[in-house]
Amino acid sequence: MNRLTTTPNQVPTRQIFRCVAAAAVLQWLSQPPLALAPVAAIAIVPWLMIISISNAPSRRGYWTIWGVGAIYWLVSLQGLRHAHPAIYVGWFALAAYLSVYGVLFVAITRRMIDRHIPIWIAAPVSWVGLECVRNYFATGISAIMLGHTMADVAMMTQIADTFGTYGVSFVLVSINVAAFTALNAWRRRNDESSSVHAPWVMSLLVAAILTVATLIYGTYRLGENRGDELATFALIQRSEHVEYVPDEEREIRIFNNYVRQSLQAVSAAQRDVDAIVWPESMLSGGRAWMIADKDATPPEQFGGSLDEFQLAIDYQQTSFLTRIQDVQQALAAASPDHKVPHLIGGCGVVRYRDIPHAYSGIVHVDSDGELADWYGKTHLVMLGEYVPLVQWIPGLQSILPPGLGLATGAGPKRMMVGETSFAPNICIETAVERVTVNHLSQLHAQSKLPDAVITVTNDGWFDDSSVIDHHLRCAQLVAVGCRRPVLSAANNGPTAWIDSNGKIVESLATGSDGAVIATPLKDPRISNYLFIGDWPARLLALISLILLVDAFGCWWRQRRARRSGAGPSSLGVRDEPLGTSET
Repeated sequence: MNRLTTTPNQVPTRQIFRCVAAAAVLQWLSQPPLALAPVAAIAIVPWLMIISISNAPSRRGYWTIWGVGAIYWLVSLQGLRHAHPAIYVGWFALAAYLSVYGVLFVAITRRMIDRHIPIWIAAPVSWVGLECVRNYFATGISAIMLGHTMADVAMMTQIADTFGTYGVSFVLVSINVAAFTALNAWRRRNDESSSVHAPWVMSLLVAAILTVATLIYGTYRLGENRGDELATFALIQRSEHVEYVPDEEREIRIFNNYVRQSLQAVSAAQRDVDAIVWPESMLSGGRAWMIADKDATPPEQFGGSLDEFQLAIDYQQTSFLTRIQDVQQALAAASPDHKVPHLIGGCGVVRYRDIPHAYSGIVHVDSDGELADWYGKTHLVMLGEYVPLVQWIPGLQSILPPGLGLATGAGPKRMMVGETSFAPNICIETAVERVTVNHLSQLHAQSKLPDAVITVTNDGWFDDSSVIDHHLRCAQLVAVGCRRPVLSAANNGPTAWIDSNGKIVESLATGSDGAVIATPLKDPRISNYLFIGDWPARLLALISLILLVDAFGCWWRQRRARRSGAGPSSLGVRDEPLGTSET
């Protein structure tokens, strides 16, 4: 058995602090706002240094890992705090939660190596397995995955059409392991007392094979021809100030500003625009789209019969569509060929059943001024659109901003603009990769796979922070994973036309006013990811969780032994230097 070690003695907490702080800095540099992609090749090396210590970190050492990790996540996601003062609590809670994954990565990887699993297997498996857990636990979050560092390196991201962002992360961790084991071997090259050496040859070989295969596959995929042009969409962006507290006057003013921006877009466009896309909630303009089932229960404040309530809903729908039709006619007049465009936009939807259900929605009005369809958001933002257990905590509802009680939509939909089909998507649904992938997978199973994904979002909550850039990178990897162009219309950003290879064709600067005129290409390719899903990553997650239970069991036994005076107590303790096998 070969050994990989830095020191056989108990490591001081300050050394752990230096390592995890270095990892935090390198990971931050590799992601927006600086986005230094090459740094990702060594960003995990300091974590591997902690893992390579012969004796496990002490309890204080693990608390140090958690604490520095929390600071990293607070800095990386600091844009969240701009949304509302109450979100500060969620911001701190999210950082505290996400920092646990660093602790788990160290503990699980050490336990794998204790079980004689080579580090070039253990580290990628545990890292990607934990990324998968993060994408599911507590509704999930995909932002700032390691694979997102390669969002603008298209040759490295094309494997996402088979393995998702997880595959890119796996390759990057393997590269880090090769760098670490080579560095460790170089440091110990003159250590004549050591009869064995680090498994740097195998680590380097594995990393080289994975990297070369990734680049070859990426080159092949990028060289493939795509199909004909689809419909032309005008993606409208403004930097409108947003607030939680509803204000009809402000919403009407924002609506009118988006009308003016749309008029400028169609009049300046070099070709006919088939559809205008407005960001999340911008189409409401003080009016939600309302629906009443035949057996709906009128709200108490209405005070009339069911028939009268149905008439009131019909009047509201007519009023809503009349305003949209007026906008469409103005857009047609401004268009060179006077073509009436479809209008697609984020809009509140209220559906009356036994009780009213409010949705964050997308409303699609066709060129005839009629409602073509609407979509209700299926993946809500925890602490932004709903609060878990709020009804069970006395007094909590009274201090929360309004709008934190939305209903979940029925499922994915396919909408049409002429001959072009698209799947609507709202905000976080591209920031949690599995949501959009599952949507398209379900539509494909129904023989309704769309030509594109249209996502609307309102990132005005986050000012000009890097949270907007993280959101854009999620959308880029989603485009590759689904092999469909993603068209994003956002208030404040990110507004972008992303092709089916994940490349940004055109985008607007954060905080600017303008429009992207997008004519995406039809992609005949069907992503393997839609068939496979994230099952490979789930398998790695299962392995990681099993090893976590195993590590906890080992710690528990050692704790009992310490209490009886038989030995030390430390999570993942190793009696000899860290061992890995070449084979």
